[in-house]
Amino acid sequence: MLKRSIVMGLLCFAGHAYSAEIAVTTTDDNDVDDSVCSLREAIQYINAGMPKEGYHGCGGEGAVSIILLEKQATYKLKSRIDIKAGLTLKTTYDSTENQSVAVGLNNATIQMDGQDQIFHIDDGNKALITVNFQEVSFQGCGTSVCASLGGIIYNNEKLTLQSSALKGGRADKGGAIYNVGFSSESASLGSVVQTYNVLFENNQANNGAAIYSVAPNFWIASSVFKGNTGDVTIYTENPLANASSLVFPARDHIITNSTFFKNSGFALNLKDGIGLNNLTIIKNGGGVLLDVQDGQGYLANSILLGNGNASGSMNCKVVDQSTDKSVIYNNLLTAECPTVAVENNNTVWAKNDLIAGEDEGVCKNLNDDTTALLCPYSVPNNAFLGYLRPRILVSFADIFSGPILNKGQTEANGNKQFVACESTDQRDKSRETNNLWCDRGAIEIIVPTSIPRIGDDIKPGQTAKFNILQYLGDSDLIPKEQCDAVVGKNPTGAAWQDGCLVIKQTQTVSKGKTTLNLNGDLEYIPNGAWHGADIFELQVVTSSTRYNPANKYISAEVRIYQEPDNDIDSKSVKTSGGAFGLYGLMGLFGLIGLRRLKK
Repeated sequence: MLKRSIVMGLLCFAGHAYSAEIAVTTTDDNDVDDSVCSLREAIQYINAGMPKEGYHGCGGEGAVSIILLEKQATYKLKSRIDIKAGLTLKTTYDSTENQSVAVGLNNATIQMDGQDQIFHIDDGNKALITVNFQEVSFQGCGTSVCASLGGIIYNNEKLTLQSSALKGGRADKGGAIYNVGFSSESASLGSVVQTYNVLFENNQANNGAAIYSVAPNFWIASSVFKGNTGDVTIYTENPLANASSLVFPARDHIITNSTFFKNSGFALNLKDGIGLNNLTIIKNGGGVLLDVQDGQGYLANSILLGNGNASGSMNCKVVDQSTDKSVIYNNLLTAECPTVAVENNNTVWAKNDLIAGEDEGVCKNLNDDTTALLCPYSVPNNAFLGYLRPRILVSFADIFSGPILNKGQTEANGNKQFVACESTDQRDKSRETNNLWCDRGAIEIIVPTSIPRIGDDIKPGQTAKFNILQYLGDSDLIPKEQCDAVVGKNPTGAAWQDGCLVIKQTQTVSKGKTTLNLNGDLEYIPNGAWHGADIFELQVVTSSTRYNPANKYISAEVRIYQEPDNDIDSKSVKTSGGAFGLYGLMGLFGLIGLRRLKK
């Protein structure tokens, strides 16, 4: 049967030709001698040592071991593919046309149509080969068991995944990935798994719902584990063999800046040689299983709340109380977790209010929910991974009053069990290592110092409507009922609006009325059918800026243009939905590089 070819217009982009890389030119899974290159044939070619004559339409003289997939294409496999040589597999697209698209949103998908895992990575030799997957998503077979070991990937080499998604894997061990971890010839460490900006979702296994590793040979950062089914989401079978020789806190085998949310079992098990730092572990069947014998496994700067089942809270479970030496440092957790050492700065949380709204979706404002610590899990626009944003409540007297904000440190404090925060958070936002304080959990609260210019074009008889919450960083608007206490009486004599809204005319006289509600919805109503612009400064107070003794307001320039229908000289560019013009588009970049407010 003839292969269905796909257009590879991305072989030449940004002015450069990538002729040495191997372009997969069909989504079909065939291995026949023709001029069209399938994914299976491309990998077979690399496995065979990349002969200069090529293989079945793939490669040739001068080829390199980089395989290119078409953006958003789906490659369906009938059976697994064995990888026996080092390679890089990635989605390719013209970055000059996708500058505003987050990595991970253009991924090609490799889908198993048969009952098998997708990749078996093992060259049979002692030395490790390196296999990289970049911006590639994987869809497992979805049946009861895709493979016994590794529902999507079996790994016995050095495997790195970046900006990828692994979904629908089914296995006995390792719903998505089974990592051998040990060398076949000795007890020394062998294969390794590294992930960055990776989503593990809806995988299933008896143990290791997402990852099963025989030894703690992994480095996992800025990843999300959500909705996986199994006893433990990331399960490590054995401790590190030479853990007693490590210098605390070891970082060779670590899981950082990651979110574990609504997995059916425990999020992880902790053994000697494993570090867990800046994690958000919320609403799983259990939190962390503690099983450390030599004091070389630690859980630090993390949030463990709401984990358990109908039988009760289970944020921590100690496997053996008589022998466990887990280091628990500076976490937000509950009473069943061991927190004997007062100097380790753990906060025991006894309240039930956790998420402001449903488990996933829109976050309630500070009036509708006054006590919950976190916003629901959500994936922002133009983002690959979601997260649970911490809230700064009205009841917090200062920036140190809450249990998350500024509860971690970036510099050693003399405690032998001290563990510093990670330098960035799950979103790659800086935790400001030049500042002493940082936040617990996977997300660092970021506070912009200003809002970018915003505005809209309207016609006579129309009103301008848009939402400003996206420009407030990780903050909420202060309710109008709190404004007198925060900034005093309104100088205009009128009642405060939400956000303690102040409008200052800058270049024009006022030509309309602006209203703002607590959900961030702003409406501008012109006071007539005038032509031209109304330019003013909008000032609001947020849950974070209210702590600034110098200026509690954050400001933005607003430009409203009103022109008749026959005016073709538009002052801004409309986006879909009519919410923002050019100035709104500029706002997408408004939070980059802005410093947060701290003492």
